[in-house]
Amino acid sequence: MSDDDRHESHEQHLAQLYERMLEQLRTRFAEAEDRVPRLREALEQVKQRMIALGEATSEDAEHVGKALRRDLEEAGSWLADSRHELPLRDWLRMDLQMLESWIWDAFASVADRTRLELEGFTTTGEPSLYHTGELAGPGQLSCIACGRLVTLQRAGPIPPCPGCTHTDFVRAAHASGDTDEGERS
Repeated sequence: MSDDDRHESHEQHLAQLYERMLEQLRTRFAEAEDRVPRLREALEQVKQRMIALGEATSEDAEHVGKALRRDLEEAGSWLADSRHELPLRDWLRMDLQMLESWIWDAFASVADRTRLELEGFTTTGEPSLYHTGELAGPGQLSCIACGRLVTLQRAGPIPPCPGCTHTDFVRAAHASGDTDEGERS
């Protein structure tokens, strides 16, 4: 197996790990009875469980957990922002039919839980910056250099901008104006 094949295989493993962590978070929140854990606490428990079961190395669990927490906090902030009444699909900026229903259900469920946590805090309102090579959940990202859109249909690594090869993005929901759609990953 070549280095490129190993790298691609590892990226696929990380994307699958992202989706499994997301599903386990959704399950953890759904099954919580008296005391619903906070996102960071629940995510830490999920990571430790996956490491203990040999489903992830501690490095991979930390890497994926960081990306998942960023995406969920960004989505939760979007939902908690009282300046608009837009649903989560407007943050994703993509046709929900493109997403597998279980991914949408899990992401929406955990993002809403994150929204509830964030409503008690003041946020800067500044969108998170996403970088090429980082793992991100589904949705559209807008290049900060040229505004071109990149659509991630599933969790996966962020590619360089197909328009200008720039490497910094924000969620398209935070970008001003629409531009031509870029590549799909």
